[in-house]
Amino acid sequence: MPDTVKLFNKVAEHYDALNTFFSLGMDRLWRKRLSDQIRGAGRVLDIATGTGEVAIETVRNLKGCRVVGADPSARMLELAGKKISATGNSGRITLARCGAEHLPFKDGAFDAVTIAFGIRNTADPSKSLSEMNRVLRPGGRVGIMEFAIPRNKFFAPVYLFYFRNFLPFIGSLFGTGTEYKYLSESTSAFPQRESFIKLMADAGFRTGKPIELMMGIVIIYTGAKQMSSTDTAHQL
Repeated sequence: MPDTVKLFNKVAEHYDALNTFFSLGMDRLWRKRLSDQIRGAGRVLDIATGTGEVAIETVRNLKGCRVVGADPSARMLELAGKKISATGNSGRITLARCGAEHLPFKDGAFDAVTIAFGIRNTADPSKSLSEMNRVLRPGGRVGIMEFAIPRNKFFAPVYLFYFRNFLPFIGSLFGTGTEYKYLSESTSAFPQRESFIKLMADAGFRTGKPIELMMGIVIIYTGAKQMSSTDTAHQL
């Protein structure tokens, strides 16, 4: 696995524009759909926040919530800070430099956790899921958006050709072909659907039905931190 911090520091300048291009302009709708899964949350942690797009969409979509955007890439956070300030969200979004495997937050600090297209880039997805669970309050929700390989036998070969050849080619025009080649390779190798749901369950989440978007090229996995008998008694 490459050094993903260096990788994302390198692609940061063109990251948003290329994401919009490669997703055919659907990326904002995907982010809104992700934030819809945590509606009602007051304290939100957005992991792998990148340039802050999910954090900004979350405060736009969920009235009254506050978001901490966490990312290990200093360049991404620099761009996120500028964007958050420009959109007038400095009072509702704060930034923290950290990776998903070691979150510097107290147990139960958040009502919800989101991560978009970042879990496959962590060095240890299982440890990252356990950390997400730890910083959630009992009953708190998680929304994880990630790329996947479509199941449709006719669409899958077309998509895989696009993903493995066209994306790296366009990325190379911006000097990031190698980085986008990693994107396709990491997606193919990452546990998907039932395998990833099992990882979530092993980390202590009660999982919901995955939401498949654009014929299954993007999946939103949802879950909630399981409540202990003590937590349940406190609510009665």
